[in-house]
Amino acid sequence: MDYNNLPLDLGFAITTNRAAMDRFVDMTDDEKEEFIERSRGAMSGKEIEKLVNSLAKEEEEPNLHLEDVNDIFKGPGIG
Repeated sequence: MDYNNLPLDLGFAITTNRAAMDRFVDMTDDEKEEFIERSRGAMSGKEIEKLVNSLAKEEEEPNLHLEDVNDIFKGPGIG
């Protein structure tokens, strides 16, 4: 990927958000190109910031909280 084509405002926003930068670096070249194209449609700095922050959000973890501890034992029997 040629980082010379990275829009300046997007590059600045990514470098000021470490988690977003780490995620961006780990993306494939196709994913980076798609992300850059989405950023070109942003009209304001807030929109760029929101887009970059979406990179920083970690994948949602499954909800492991059980309302009732006995729910662990429900389901098919073992053996």
